Amino acid sequence: MVAAVLLALATYAGIASAWKVHDNAPFGNGGNPPGYAVAASVESSPSATGPSTTPSTAANSSSALNFGPINFAGYNNYVYRDDITAAQIVVSDTTASKPVRFITAFPNGNTGALVYFVPADNQTLGAELNAATVTSVRQEFNQSGITGQLSLNGDATFGVTLIGGVRTLRDYVESGGTVFHSIFNYTLGPYNDSSVTLVRHWINGTTVQYFSFSAIDNCAITVTPNENVTIPPEIIIKRNDSSQNATVSFTSIFNFTGTTPATTHVPLEGLSADSLFLPTTNSTGGTATTSSNLDLVLNAIRTSAGTITEQLAFLSYESESLAGGWRFLTYFGRDTLLALRLLISVFSPEASEAILAAVIQRTNATSGELCHEETIGDYASFVNGNAGLYASGNEASYAYSMVDTDFLLLPTLADYFQQHPDRASSFLQRNSTLVPGTFIELLEANINHVLNLSAAFTANPSVANLVDLRSYPVGDWRDSNAGLGWGHYAFDVNCALVPAALRAIGQLAADGHIPSTYANASSAAQVWEAKACDMFAVTIAPDVAAASLDNYVTVANLSTSQLYGGGSLNGSTNATALGWSDPSQTIGLGSNSSTFYALSLLANGSAVEVLHSDLGFALLYGVDLSPSLMWAVVQALQPYPRGLLTNVGMVVANAAYDNNRTAIDTFSNLAYHGAVSWSWQQGLMAEGISKQLGLCGLSPSTQLVASNSSANATNPAWCADTTLTSALEQAQARLWASIEGSASELYTEVWSPVFANATGTFTVGDLGALSPEGTEGDAVQLWSYGFLAMIDPRTGKPVAEGFGTSATNATGQ
Repeated sequence: MVAAVLLALATYAGIASAWKVHDNAPFGNGGNPPGYAVAASVESSPSATGPSTTPSTAANSSSALNFGPINFAGYNNYVYRDDITAAQIVVSDTTASKPVRFITAFPNGNTGALVYFVPADNQTLGAELNAATVTSVRQEFNQSGITGQLSLNGDATFGVTLIGGVRTLRDYVESGGTVFHSIFNYTLGPYNDSSVTLVRHWINGTTVQYFSFSAIDNCAITVTPNENVTIPPEIIIKRNDSSQNATVSFTSIFNFTGTTPATTHVPLEGLSADSLFLPTTNSTGGTATTSSNLDLVLNAIRTSAGTITEQLAFLSYESESLAGGWRFLTYFGRDTLLALRLLISVFSPEASEAILAAVIQRTNATSGELCHEETIGDYASFVNGNAGLYASGNEASYAYSMVDTDFLLLPTLADYFQQHPDRASSFLQRNSTLVPGTFIELLEANINHVLNLSAAFTANPSVANLVDLRSYPVGDWRDSNAGLGWGHYAFDVNCALVPAALRAIGQLAADGHIPSTYANASSAAQVWEAKACDMFAVTIAPDVAAASLDNYVTVANLSTSQLYGGGSLNGSTNATALGWSDPSQTIGLGSNSSTFYALSLLANGSAVEVLHSDLGFALLYGVDLSPSLMWAVVQALQPYPRGLLTNVGMVVANAAYDNNRTAIDTFSNLAYHGAVSWSWQQGLMAEGISKQLGLCGLSPSTQLVASNSSANATNPAWCADTTLTSALEQAQARLWASIEGSASELYTEVWSPVFANATGTFTVGDLGALSPEGTEGDAVQLWSYGFLAMIDPRTGKPVAEGFGTSATNATGQ
């Protein structure tokens, strides 16, 4: 072990000067677009010989998975998992005169490799994975990974090629090719006229990664090293017969089996699709009126969900869950807690506790803050080195930058213990393996943190005493300054999550899971519930709203037809049930002024007057909401741009009513948190409305558990207003009409609704291609699978069965 430590320290000493190198563009890029040059320096390395093929030990033990393609945003995605490796393969599905992107991404170490195949001589180029050839590979020196075959319909040159952490790949792709660090350069390994191996020695000095290609049929591979070692080699795959496709094999392997010598590596143990869910007690099927709702959903998950549950399983492991693939194949606290909150009614205790334990074990034991993101593998070495922590090697790095995550654990844990009270004591007595302390000790650290953050407002409710972002300009799920309109006080945090966390503390104390001295947190929750939301209220007169909408339609290149009736939802059946009866009708804006709730508040307390989907947080986490807020939900769930709903999904932000007209560009359908659709936000809103109607004894067909399971949950006063409850049911129907229109994207991350003036409707657009920042979505996203626990209130059928008559409508497969 001493020798290993000395080797690691010597490695860091040798590259210490490189830690400060932050190149704006990779070597050889020459200002070209991403993909048109190799993003790495190259050094001839006689020691970079490939590993032999002698079998070695397995990298991880997991429930087997093998499926694809999942087509999303111009890419085909494949998943392979066995007891050797887990991997996602991504390859462009289009044929055009542009680079073809090919990615292998691994949860183990959050490791990846990427190459852009550039068409030779401006030809068109397409690539196709032969899924039947994909399998795991295991070699000596603990080398393991994935291998398979690609078919190319044109001659191809290797463009940008990146090997290392997935975060390295993501930084480059999302920056449009401007963010790359020379410390991640690869070297040229063995090559001949039929194969080439690219080698990456990780910063930790012990892990070696190989990315190899071999000619299989109708092609040759030529490699021309550059005399200047800072310029990459020229690698060309040329077909022998230009009228036929070329076939090449690829192998992507690495030997990451640990962190530092002092840190034990925990292999990823995959959970099977079936083990994620509770067993059914009644599998007779039928509709929600003929069998229990919970059994109805569980039966549908097991019989009708197809590969959807396998996609969820790919992101689910005994020690943690992953946020999404390919871009987020690692731990994110917020994503896992929100996913569990949506799935908690159907998840098995083992699956739920895997998520809860992962969150608790990453608690900052001193401050009580919860981990937002874990950085592991090669990129952890980079982060630690930049911080001057060279001796830490690639020890996991925990980021505590997001304030919303701090309030998400307690409400979900309290609900879980109410559903499984017999598991609470043993769970809380566990010892953490990642940070010092027992689970109950770490939980109390978080409780005290929540109480400290909320104390000032509890004592003196004012804007200045609301919970600010911890690391401005990031701090909640809209993790950018523009995403919150440069606000400091986020609606979701202050109106929904803080009071929910306080209420949960009181519930945990009342149930005997934590000391009774915490019981007074319930009184603090009531103060927040009564005062905080009101500070975000924005009043707008109908004539001002109408003028703002007219301006917005012009600036956003929409049509005035969107301002009446169902807008892009006009083709929906049963218009009366959706809340309108004639094409000229508008919804929600009567003769009196209307109120909506600001996305955030600026540091001076002024409102960011953006209509938003974060109302869903208040619906799902709140139990005593005001009539004003419930009417705001009805108004928000109008057709866009009057509200948030398009025929291909609900957008998460709409700046139509903002007095600051520059917000229209800030929150356009080209912005990551603008007028774009995030599937999990649809699920949050849908489940939130179901809960609130359940508190009134309405919408029984959608209830999987009692809506009053939360502490202090009683029928809100607004339940007596039948005009409001009827309007809310119509809003629920409109939301589900919009959700059904997004069925093909339901379990993905984010997309952009693009307006077609000829039809008066929206189509699904690829945000990564449309956005100047190139911020694309994931084909599989953990929190979007919350839909598996939901029932469509219009039909009484589980979403797992799909919409209409075919489950494929819901899966998009």
